[in-house]
Amino acid sequence: MTEPSDQPERPQETSGQVPPPQGPVPQHPSTDGSTPRADAPQNGAGTQQYPYGASQYPVSVPQGPYGASQSPAGALQNPYGASQNPYAGAPSPYAPGVAGPAKRRKLSRGGLIGIIAGAVVLVIIVVTAAGIGISSAIRGAQGDPKSIVTDYFTALQDGDAKQALSYLDESISDKTLLTDDVLKASAKLGKISKVKLTSAKESSSTTTVTATFSVGSTPVTQEFTVYKAYKGGYSILSGGTVSLYPSMLDGVAVTVNGQEAKGDSWTVFPGAYQLALPKALEESFSISGADDLVAAGDSYDLLSDVKVELNEAGVKQFRDAVTEAVNACIASTSLTAGCGLDIPATLSDGTAVADGTITRTLSADAQANLANLEPRETFVNPLQVYGDYIGSVKASSTSCTQNGATGGCDILFGPSLGSPQVDFTSGTPVVRWD
Repeated sequence: MTEPSDQPERPQETSGQVPPPQGPVPQHPSTDGSTPRADAPQNGAGTQQYPYGASQYPVSVPQGPYGASQSPAGALQNPYGASQNPYAGAPSPYAPGVAGPAKRRKLSRGGLIGIIAGAVVLVIIVVTAAGIGISSAIRGAQGDPKSIVTDYFTALQDGDAKQALSYLDESISDKTLLTDDVLKASAKLGKISKVKLTSAKESSSTTTVTATFSVGSTPVTQEFTVYKAYKGGYSILSGGTVSLYPSMLDGVAVTVNGQEAKGDSWTVFPGAYQLALPKALEESFSISGADDLVAAGDSYDLLSDVKVELNEAGVKQFRDAVTEAVNACIASTSLTAGCGLDIPATLSDGTAVADGTITRTLSADAQANLANLEPRETFVNPLQVYGDYIGSVKASSTSCTQNGATGGCDILFGPSLGSPQVDFTSGTPVVRWD
């Protein structure tokens, strides 16, 4: 915004000189009514030039209402002749020697309103400009680096996520776990206390503040990088939050301090955290390695040992589901029994086997493996639980036809029970076979 100027606005200039008007120019009368003054400027050498055109000036300038002392020192000549002088031949009511009152010219109502409106606009503009300056100053001057870190910890201790985030200038795409509820749950698990700022290292644009504090009974040391703001002051740009990588929890809807966490990385405030499973999975699974999790400082590997695995009840469910599926498949007399035990209607040697005539029996080794079946650890999805290879299955039929002869037969090199897969995603185990 430009400041108002005390100088009157000049008319728009034109390029070049405007030639003086042609013809005689009347002399300026002297103040005592005698012959023209010899020192009056003439239209020629010594004439005062007007860069905006002579037509913009009157023949002579009458004295102002406040006395002759305020009139111009020298009157300008009329370039167009005396006939155009509005004051030519008219006696001045305030000629020298004649006393008269200084009559003021009244402003019209419109002019008065215009002046008042202009003054109001000027005041509004000045006040608005001042307000912008104050607002910018408040945003920029947030305090020194140590006070910013101290205020940040105060917000965490108060469970005020919004206030805590106001000190950060980080690009956080997912703020699911940066809420008041998560912070308050963190305080119940382990309060932040004994905050002490041990050092501050300054550079041209940053200050690294080292803080020691406790989360519950766990001592923590964490660095905060505080950058100088664009308009002065400071704001925490990095180190204010902690990133967690739940690589072993893919496919599981885990909650963190009561809030469901999603994605392949989680962003949290410094504090204590507890992981939990949905109620549909709590009966079968447990989370191991997740006791007393304290996220602070360099905690990128905090969840590296955290696993979701079958608990004792889940292992029993796993075995029962597989055993039930195997028993159903073994009991089937159909060619298509399931469990990977299907038999073709025509064997490789050309023997035709009648459907509904099959008998299947588990081998002794398969029976032992099924009774002691253990879930196998996987690194894909913890809710997809695999078992080891079970074993071979004996099969026979009471109606085998070969070369026109029909009778009973044993089916050699038939399919066996492979590795079962039990899917707990829905909460109810579903058995599939490789």
